[in-house]
Amino acid sequence: MTFQQASSFILPYGNKKGRTIDGVASTDAGLRDLDSFLAWLETNRPGTDVHEAVKTYLDDPSIRKELEAL
Repeated sequence: MTFQQASSFILPYGNKKGRTIDGVASTDAGLRDLDSFLAWLETNRPGTDVHEAVKTYLDDPSIRKELEAL
């Protein structure tokens, strides 16, 4: 999955259901939520499309740098 695909991925469940990953990450709180969601996905839903999308998005160097600055 590319970063662009991950950015436009629509979350299928959770409190951000129906929103794109990029839309959720548009705020600092949303970016932190995605980071927490990734930790949950790695334990509870590894290997799923949503796990891959969130991981791909957060692994992008510019996003990682932004997250580390929070």
